[in-house]
Amino acid sequence: MIQILQTRLSKNLLYYYVFYKNFYKFIFLHKPLCEKYKSNTLKIFGLYVCRSCLLLYTGFFISLIYTILTIKTVHIDKYFYLGLLGCILTFAVSYPPIYARYRRITKDFIRFYDGIFLAAFFVICFKFNIYIGIASIVAFLVMRYFYNKKRPGARICKDCPNLIEGQTCEGYIQQKEALLKVEEEYSNIMTAWLMNSRKGI
Repeated sequence: MIQILQTRLSKNLLYYYVFYKNFYKFIFLHKPLCEKYKSNTLKIFGLYVCRSCLLLYTGFFISLIYTILTIKTVHIDKYFYLGLLGCILTFAVSYPPIYARYRRITKDFIRFYDGIFLAAFFVICFKFNIYIGIASIVAFLVMRYFYNKKRPGARICKDCPNLIEGQTCEGYIQQKEALLKVEEEYSNIMTAWLMNSRKGI
């Protein structure tokens, strides 16, 4: 039984289990939990979530459900063009170098607006034709790829005065503690397995 449990697959699955058990609070974070970026994160039932993503997906799913339930036919008329214009505006105001300049409340509105228009546009495109719908999603993924390259990413902590060599930044202390718990718990389990296998259990 121990030999079965100690296969590479079981070890990997065990590590994933231990990791998410101790680190699940932080897997939806995009910024450190420091004073500078605290407005970018919300804590909901102990889970830290990206504020922008939460608003984006909330708007997206509300719009998706409403549009699917209410849309019957689609015609190339002024409403379609207004929707297309809305999507173009969505991408324009969400361009990372521009988006970064907005105040937090403006960012919240834009992200919620983004989700509403994206979902409605996808549904309209699929209503026209499945190929147009697929093309709209591909176009979105391409745009997202280029937008992500414009996001600060690892540069968000560049030149931060709180970065001191040999010390953990305040924005990552909780994550560091969680990772230490992961390594400790996984190591204890693997040690117990090894000891039991030597005893022939």
